[in-house]
Amino acid sequence: MKKGTLLMVLLAMALGGAVWYLEFKRAKPAEDEANSSKPLFTFKQEEITALTITRGSDALHFEKRGEAWRMTQPLDSATDADAVSGVLSSIVFARISRTIAVTPPGSTEALKPFGLDAPGMMLEIKLKAGATHRLRLGAKDFNGSNVYALVDNSAGVALVPNDVLSSADKPLLEFRDRRIAVFEEADLVRLRLKNEHGTLAAAKNAEGKWIVSEPAALRGKEVETERIVNAVREARADGIVDSPTPAERARLARPLVEVELTAKDGATTKVEFSAGKGDVYVRSSLGPMLFKVARPVLDALNFKPAEVVKKEEPKPEETAKESPAKKRD
Repeated sequence: MKKGTLLMVLLAMALGGAVWYLEFKRAKPAEDEANSSKPLFTFKQEEITALTITRGSDALHFEKRGEAWRMTQPLDSATDADAVSGVLSSIVFARISRTIAVTPPGSTEALKPFGLDAPGMMLEIKLKAGATHRLRLGAKDFNGSNVYALVDNSAGVALVPNDVLSSADKPLLEFRDRRIAVFEEADLVRLRLKNEHGTLAAAKNAEGKWIVSEPAALRGKEVETERIVNAVREARADGIVDSPTPAERARLARPLVEVELTAKDGATTKVEFSAGKGDVYVRSSLGPMLFKVARPVLDALNFKPAEVVKKEEPKPEETAKESPAKKRD
């Protein structure tokens, strides 16, 4: 190998080694920082029996009853399981990426830069064993991906994922169960739909087929009930009126659409939709409250009964009667 070529090779190796060393040294602190993070709390989600979210002067309190969660403050209401689970999961799986010492510990002035002199939110978690943990949340960090927090009685300020804050900082409505009806589709044996096009009544036979009993013109026909069942089951309220005014109740004096679903144990789910322009109000078997839903929910149920009649498959003898030309094809 020529002397000049050898020098070029040695120089390239030296530069490559230098680059590797610098990259290794630069990556090492990031790796150490990741490894230095620690869990926010060490308990498991199934150990939590109660959660209180305090936001300023407002407080939301949830209690676990059996396998379900129920809101008890500011009102007694069924909850959205995913919303509550989202808060609990964010707490259980969160890790503290950094802890910042403040001097003097607990000083209002020292906590002010972190938004913790008057925390905007506090989460209180109660466990089965009786222990209670508190998490006070302040301002977000410079890129908004983390939030400053005080964990229990810790003197330092912890940096935790913003998911903890965002999952708990939702409107009250999003924590409530916004379903307008609750039922098990597999248990249904009869249904009745009344709208401006008439009444459709059907029952499930021994073969699991839905057979029409009303209107007379469709009696004995098989219908596909998914359009009705899905519209009611998937509907979510845009608003819940816990204490309806007389004017709001009057909107349902003559419902435009009425749905009645009966289960095999005799339990009946009734849902009624208001007529007229503007908000669509819904009254259901769930309680005295009224729901507000988007108009497409109402439109999906305001169809002609014949539209859900199942198309009959051609009989074998009809299939056999093909034209000679078609057979040759």
